[in-house]
Amino acid sequence: MKKILAVFRFTLLAAVTLTCSGPRFLSIPCALWPAEVFAESVSQAAAESKPILIINEDNDHYFKQTSDLMTLEALQAYVDQMKNSHVTHFFMCPQGQRTSYASKVHEPIWEGMADGSPINYGPGKSGIRWATNCRKLFDMGIDPYHVWIERCRKNGISPWISMRMNDVHFVSRENYFRNFNFWREHKELWRVPETNMKNWMDCAFDYSKKESYDFYFACAKELLERYDMDGFELDWMRFCLHLTPGKEREQAHCLTRFVREIRQYANEIGKKRGRKIPISVRVPATPQASAALGMNAVEWANEGLIDQIVASCFFSSSDFNIAASDWKKLLKDPKFPVLTAADDGVSCGNGIPRMELTHEMYLGWANAMLGNGSDGLYLFNLVYRPEKFQKIIAEGLEKERILNLHRRHVVSYRDFLAAYDDPALNPEKQLPRNLTEAKAEDFTVQFGKKPTKEGKLWVVAAFMETSTLDKAKFSVKLNGIESKNMEELPNPTLLGNAKRAVRFLVPLAAAKDGLNTVSIRAETDENQKISWLELEYVPEK
Repeated sequence: MKKILAVFRFTLLAAVTLTCSGPRFLSIPCALWPAEVFAESVSQAAAESKPILIINEDNDHYFKQTSDLMTLEALQAYVDQMKNSHVTHFFMCPQGQRTSYASKVHEPIWEGMADGSPINYGPGKSGIRWATNCRKLFDMGIDPYHVWIERCRKNGISPWISMRMNDVHFVSRENYFRNFNFWREHKELWRVPETNMKNWMDCAFDYSKKESYDFYFACAKELLERYDMDGFELDWMRFCLHLTPGKEREQAHCLTRFVREIRQYANEIGKKRGRKIPISVRVPATPQASAALGMNAVEWANEGLIDQIVASCFFSSSDFNIAASDWKKLLKDPKFPVLTAADDGVSCGNGIPRMELTHEMYLGWANAMLGNGSDGLYLFNLVYRPEKFQKIIAEGLEKERILNLHRRHVVSYRDFLAAYDDPALNPEKQLPRNLTEAKAEDFTVQFGKKPTKEGKLWVVAAFMETSTLDKAKFSVKLNGIESKNMEELPNPTLLGNAKRAVRFLVPLAAAKDGLNTVSIRAETDENQKISWLELEYVPEK
């Protein structure tokens, strides 16, 4: 992390001189769009192969830097690095458990620092920097979000405010500085008041309880009043459980009422400002999972309460198989914008180590999303990976450009459902799995759109340790076509911390758009366990 922060700091200081190649996708910021063409403009951009590219700036990232970056000039330079890049929207989160600004209805992150009470900042010094730096900006009379909103507009980027609807990071740490006193003092408002706190989401506020509902509504109203945003995001994926366990469908009306009342309040603010404030919601990857957790985003869209859906993973794994087209089948308006979101890591299954996304994985994910109807791409936590961040915003993720680039398509799983533990909602859970000689095991891999340029296509597989793994042999088919070539890979730990990794060359002609079937069989009597699987396309040079 120290290395990452050091690279970011260098990038930020150099940002004012950075130039990025590539066309601008949207030259007109949302603030200037007529409200009635908001949805049409989003859909049109995607149809023209110019995907909306949203960068999320979370509530603590910037403020964990060194104190010399807490100046007006440095704040402006941070946004300036995205000028003339492929970034179209900048979503800023001013709050989580606490706020990174001086709230009138909530507790700022620095509250309690000097009153002598015990505060746990967690490992390292990043927590102290966050709280201290926010207080420094406040004492200087600088609200960073006001600065960033103004700078975004100057640079042709649409500034949005993102609200975390139920953040519970590290709630099990005693006296942890992120956790606010109202939450500590009102366990009766938690989803599971008698919890042992091993599951953070047990400690999330329950929106079916009036005091919880009122607290978050006050936070949302303050953000809408305080910031002259182009749009407002309700981030229901931080975290993704908001109602009494087992009663999510029964209590879904509580979240719908919240969205409806926020829509009404945003309309009131919009009238005063002379323009509509669009509302976006970040929700689970599928309409079925979203509804099962009480987030009836299809209903919200069809009722006109929201202007955009962002179908998303949670954190443990980016989801390579989100299909925006599945959402659109249920929406009354075929042009209603459905975007898809990724975090900065991937895992093939619950319990398999999370690996940082490579640039090639970002390209594979983007190709799959755009190939399955996504109107735009939303990147969460990318700002913590400055080298990848700079490369993506400079080169973009335009679907025609990335189609024939080196890309990796990883078998992933729906991570938020691991906490909910409902197998019926999670057909994507494919790994880990035992392999035997008796029969081949089939796996589906989302490939998006096939390349039009010749190259090599590999089935990449990695395996957990067994006593016979070193000598084990495997047969592999892609859509029924058998591989004729196998190669050992030198660094299996890069694939979910596996013990052995192998790749199998398959004919590129065997691949098809969308879902592909990979069949794998162990050719020896001993059982083996596969824990990683992907399709990797490498174009000819």
